[in-house]
Amino acid sequence: MSMNRAVLGRDFFERPPDTVARELVGSTMVVYHEGAKTRVRIEETEAYGGLDDPASHAFRGPTKRSAIMFEEAGILYVYRSYGIHWCMNVVTECEGSASAVLLRAGQILAGSTNPPSPGVASRLLRGPGILTRELGITGLDNWIDCCQGVPGRIRFECRDASTSFEIGVSQRIGISRAQERMSRYFIVGSPALSKKAPGDSNQVGRN
Repeated sequence: MSMNRAVLGRDFFERPPDTVARELVGSTMVVYHEGAKTRVRIEETEAYGGLDDPASHAFRGPTKRSAIMFEEAGILYVYRSYGIHWCMNVVTECEGSASAVLLRAGQILAGSTNPPSPGVASRLLRGPGILTRELGITGLDNWIDCCQGVPGRIRFECRDASTSFEIGVSQRIGISRAQERMSRYFIVGSPALSKKAPGDSNQVGRN
């Protein structure tokens, strides 16, 4: 597997959240933490809009927490969910549009969380809270620009062209509003997926 793939620039993220969410599946996230580098393949994402999406933090306009979603694409939006775990998002579209992609699951390709927490399957980051915890991502990473400078704390690289997989789509999970939206994307059959949802068998094509 090539370890020198092209870094995803701001133009990649300056597109509708569903487009970015689908194309982030299979891409590689590179995280530098405590002197170590970990490479993670993104295996599950969800897209969230702005004023048109009742499940989005930006639905009611800018607030102290959601103002970041109105900033330029490629910035990390990291927030605490239910006061328990951190969730990592990447802002999408042009400044002022308010949308983001939630990273739900991944698989470690190289490096290590050293050591993984008890109960975490080897190299599988199943769920947004486990993904952030095992990679050391916290609220201190809120506002990090993933498109500015290489290497940075966190960056994304394009998919490995030598691998092929099917991308599935389903309703988003773990939310109480706009549940009918088919905005969750994932690698079909991945052992890293956080959970099943209605429509998991629907496929939207190969990478």
